[in-house]
Amino acid sequence: MIKAGQKLTVPEKSSESSYSPPPFPDGLAPGRSAPSAKSLQKALKDTGWLDRSVPLSDVYGPQTQKAVVGFNRKHKLFTSGRPQDPAIGRRGWNLLHELAYGK
Repeated sequence: MIKAGQKLTVPEKSSESSYSPPPFPDGLAPGRSAPSAKSLQKALKDTGWLDRSVPLSDVYGPQTQKAVVGFNRKHKLFTSGRPQDPAIGRRGWNLLHELAYGK
């Protein structure tokens, strides 16, 4: 039992179990080609936002954009302030990878 004035200590998470998403890539944008588009697509597939039948590609194409729009809308992550924003921003990238691969 905790007494009045007594501090409650919470054990810290071990650094071994913490997850850090990959760095946000330069050049990743809707309609463009970049190797990091594959990482985005894989994370979208692993979280259920992109159909698994869509082949991984360097192109940030229409199907990837549509998946990102849904993800952004669900998590209220609009890089341009528009609810139909197909761009993944740094916060969205980090959250997506945390949901896909974090423990």
